[in-house]
Amino acid sequence: MHRYKGLRVCLTNAQARHIDSIRASQRFVYNWAVEKLLADPTLTRFDLQKLFTKLRNSTPHLLEVERIYQDTAIHQARTAADISNKYGNGNLKFRSKKRGGRLSVACDIPPRFMDNMHASFPGLGTMRLYDEQPYRYPHNWLHGARSFMLVDKTPKSWKRVKPKDRVYRLFVSYDMSEPEPAHTGVAAGLDRGITNPTVVCKTDGDTVSFTCYDTAVSFRSNQSWNDEARRTIQRRNKHSNSTKKMKKQRNNYNWHNANARDYAEWLLAKEICYGVDVICIENLDIEAMTRRGNASKRGLNRGLRYIRHHSILKKVRVVAERLGIRIVEVDPRHTSQECYVCSHREKENRDGEKFLCLACGRLDNADGNASANVVQRGTDIRVPAGGGIALERREMGRTRKPPKLVCTAPDAMRRRERQACNRPKTSSATKHLGRYAYVTQCYFGI
Repeated sequence: MHRYKGLRVCLTNAQARHIDSIRASQRFVYNWAVEKLLADPTLTRFDLQKLFTKLRNSTPHLLEVERIYQDTAIHQARTAADISNKYGNGNLKFRSKKRGGRLSVACDIPPRFMDNMHASFPGLGTMRLYDEQPYRYPHNWLHGARSFMLVDKTPKSWKRVKPKDRVYRLFVSYDMSEPEPAHTGVAAGLDRGITNPTVVCKTDGDTVSFTCYDTAVSFRSNQSWNDEARRTIQRRNKHSNSTKKMKKQRNNYNWHNANARDYAEWLLAKEICYGVDVICIENLDIEAMTRRGNASKRGLNRGLRYIRHHSILKKVRVVAERLGIRIVEVDPRHTSQECYVCSHREKENRDGEKFLCLACGRLDNADGNASANVVQRGTDIRVPAGGGIALERREMGRTRKPPKLVCTAPDAMRRRERQACNRPKTSSATKHLGRYAYVTQCYFGI
């Protein structure tokens, strides 16, 4: 499998100027190769490189750029011609000099990572990475890279930016080994909502378990603080120093908060994919469901967007693909109104979170019943009748490992946990201390 990893790099003035010359050279060579291919489509990549050698020796500005970047442009032109001949009409387009666009520099050889903060590139020397990277990333991509691309990500709103102040992002392509398909015989079904955001039903045909995962409730206090700060900024003078300071504080706060939510969602994706063979999900279009226009659903739409179902599902797909787990999409209609034991469907079966089948009299949680229906629609596994309406709830939020116990007082661990809680002084909500999610609340009755 082919994957990309994006990193932000810090450039010097000399490196930024040399990148501009490399970009201009690649554009010139690409257009030259397109002209040759339009005249003779049978030319191979090696034929173009032989013809380009004569042109390079007679053109001074081409000698100032490393040959590897120019060969990459020839490779891109030949690849574009193959794709156009296979899927298009055979016409090739020339590259224009974009003004204010996303300009990039590509190379067919991998960068050499000297350590977790520095990387060496041909002709550009050593660059410092903006963030420190772990040596052992998943599948050890630092040692399995095969090519890279430098993309200019400078915002268009920035005017008259110095070369060294431009924002460049390094995209490293690497190969991953194909994982072996899982053979556990366990299927999982996902039901998405607001009260119970992600309900997972795992069954192998003999046993069944229902678990609710919540990655949003721990950040409610952060949401209220952010909304209050936004309203305060709107009322104040936008040119004052205090307002600018508050804006910077709010942006930093939201940046750290987003990282914490991403971490919790990755933990959720790993928890869902652990020990399963196939994952069944509802084919819901959350963007269409939360689209503006219906004032009566404003609160419902805001709640669905805050839980970030699309981001959670995207991470589940990534982890499942890495582990060789199959993803099946099923029709979500009437999953919460149909009894998964006797298949009786009626609108009156559901009353809020309570599901009471009018045919067989089974009492269950409505979201757990829906997740079981999702499993049965996506697989041939018959879910056995669960243990009533018990739904284990696990909240995943800000995670911080508690410090080691030093004091031997009876309540020392409790005091240490309070000190380790990552929460503002104005909040009374408890935050999570362990690295992994744990049970915070269980539903045993309605």
